[in-house]
Amino acid sequence: MSNNQVFECQKCDTPLNLDQSLLNLNESQLKLLVSQKKHKLFRKANSQILKDLDPQDYIPQDRLEMYQGITNQEPINHRNYFESEDDEDDEYEDEEQNNQQQKLHDSGFTSDSNSYLVLNESDEFKENIKNSHDGDDTEDRSTDERNDFRMSTRIKTLNKIFAILSNNQEIDHPLSEDCAKLLIENYQLKFDQSQKEKETYLSFLRKLKDKDSQLNLYNEDDENNEIVNPDLLHQDLDQKLYQSIQEFQKLSVQEKENLKELKKLEQTKTELETQLSNYEQELNNLRENGLNSILKLKNKLQLELNEKNKKLEQSKAAYDVQLDHIDKLRNLNIYTRIFHISCDSQDKFATINGFRLGHKIIWPEINAALGQIVLLLVFLIKRLKLDLKNYKLVPMGSQSQIIKFSAKDAVDGTTKSKTILNLYSSDEFSLGKLFNFNKLDVAMIALLDIVSLIEAKVLSIDQEIELPYKIKNDTIGGKSIRVTSNSEWTSSCKFLLTNLNWILTFVSAHTNSEETL
Repeated sequence: MSNNQVFECQKCDTPLNLDQSLLNLNESQLKLLVSQKKHKLFRKANSQILKDLDPQDYIPQDRLEMYQGITNQEPINHRNYFESEDDEDDEYEDEEQNNQQQKLHDSGFTSDSNSYLVLNESDEFKENIKNSHDGDDTEDRSTDERNDFRMSTRIKTLNKIFAILSNNQEIDHPLSEDCAKLLIENYQLKFDQSQKEKETYLSFLRKLKDKDSQLNLYNEDDENNEIVNPDLLHQDLDQKLYQSIQEFQKLSVQEKENLKELKKLEQTKTELETQLSNYEQELNNLRENGLNSILKLKNKLQLELNEKNKKLEQSKAAYDVQLDHIDKLRNLNIYTRIFHISCDSQDKFATINGFRLGHKIIWPEINAALGQIVLLLVFLIKRLKLDLKNYKLVPMGSQSQIIKFSAKDAVDGTTKSKTILNLYSSDEFSLGKLFNFNKLDVAMIALLDIVSLIEAKVLSIDQEIELPYKIKNDTIGGKSIRVTSNSEWTSSCKFLLTNLNWILTFVSAHTNSEETL
């Protein structure tokens, strides 16, 4: 590293190249810059100023007593930066002078002689000196050491110069060129601001002087500033005094009013603070005591409300279900629901409640179907309030019967005889089966006769109705109702159930709901 790059900018830490004017300073110039006498005079002047000042004028009494107590216990040793540096330099210079005197003494010269001789250096003399230096290696080494010593001393002196500059200013030195430019710009701004303030003060001073000259109270040419117009002065002073007194009275009245208002405000503030403290205490009591109970009650009521809401929702759901059920019941035809008359999948046999009726059907199913027909006829007779004089239906499931009443002449008078007609049969083969078929045929004819009576009742209610198949004697729709007719019996049974379905639909549409079973 070169000698001029030992220093760095104290603001941006940039390595600095010192100017040649600083590097080429001789020893006398360096000593003049860091002269100890100047600092001693400066310290003497400062000490004289400090002696003239009384510490009690600018230091509080308690701090002054603390300082005196501490100094009595442990005396304070003051050490100045410049003194310490100068002492070290003096010691170093004294040591250097002693070394030089010792060398002179060894060479045969004494320091007692203060005289000196000036010699002109001729070319021959210079050549001899040069040759003597070239021939003496010991003196070259001593010269190099001396040069190193001078360089270190120069660097140390420059450090001292920068320290002095840093102590005298608010900026640490040395500075780079850019930082120095910024510092100059800052000082320029401060200078401009000071100039503006100076101009402001000067303008204010001019205004004061102009006002003073307008009053003509003092003679400007007179050095003693004697009053030229005392009457004008007294008049002006009296007027100002009167205005001041009036202003003082106004301010006194305003002060009293303000004091009264302040007292009222303070009283109001005290009352508000008291109310606030009471409210805060009440709030704390509520938080400590009442808040827990309120929260518990709130939670309890919330749970009850949730339960009630659940029950309400359940009731609403059940209500909706019941409404739907009622709507279904209203739209439901109970007659067709109880007695469902239709045809099988092949549309060959008529069915009532799922039981087929016709030829080549097993007898238990036929007997059950006939029992359902008897039950339907009983239901229709009651709904139509029909009075059967010659017949009585006995519904007993698959063994239902029809009781037929007939008039019989006797000696004493007319009597009725009854005949029981079994509306069922079995599939057992016997000799009497043929007779049983004849009895079943008679029962089927009686059943057809009862249907014709019901048809007559319906026509009496509504003459416009007409059944699909006409009944005549033992035929319906031109088909015989007898069992022995085989295939015709199947068709006649189908026609019979169709007419019954029509009658059932009519009864369900024209009877009143009060006329129930």
